[in-house]
Amino acid sequence: MWKRKRKICGEFPDFGAIFMSNRTTFRDCLNSKLFGLPSSQSHFVKQVRAGMILFLFENEERELHGVFQATSDGQMNIMPKAYESSGKLFPAQVQCTRIWECDPLGESEFRDAIEENYYETKKFNFGLSQHQVCFCYYACFYSAFFRLQSSEIFGLS
Repeated sequence: MWKRKRKICGEFPDFGAIFMSNRTTFRDCLNSKLFGLPSSQSHFVKQVRAGMILFLFENEERELHGVFQATSDGQMNIMPKAYESSGKLFPAQVQCTRIWECDPLGESEFRDAIEENYYETKKFNFGLSQHQVCFCYYACFYSAFFRLQSSEIFGLS
């Protein structure tokens, strides 16, 4: 009997992308309006185009932050010393701006949307299809909407 190899999606940023950070680089990303990945991911980042929707995944808390939009095409060394304080280099970079600030989504809230991108239990490819971008975007919206409704119903502020 032949085993069918599962197709892993997300190798390319078709309509959007998820960038990674940790606690140290998260603030750097937001303050510099620059997302970066290691040079080993340059082939991916160079395919990010201005206007694409981006999300930032903080890998220690396992939370997805958004919503951002690329303001440049991905390229190498837009800001060569951007993450110097972390002691690591992330030269494959894209400039971005936040287009909507919402509460972060826990991994359980967005995992189903990118399930086909996972190649290990806690590792996934960063590229997003149109469907995945929409799912993540609306998950942010509904998360904010339901938190607002709950606070009004229960008198929380």
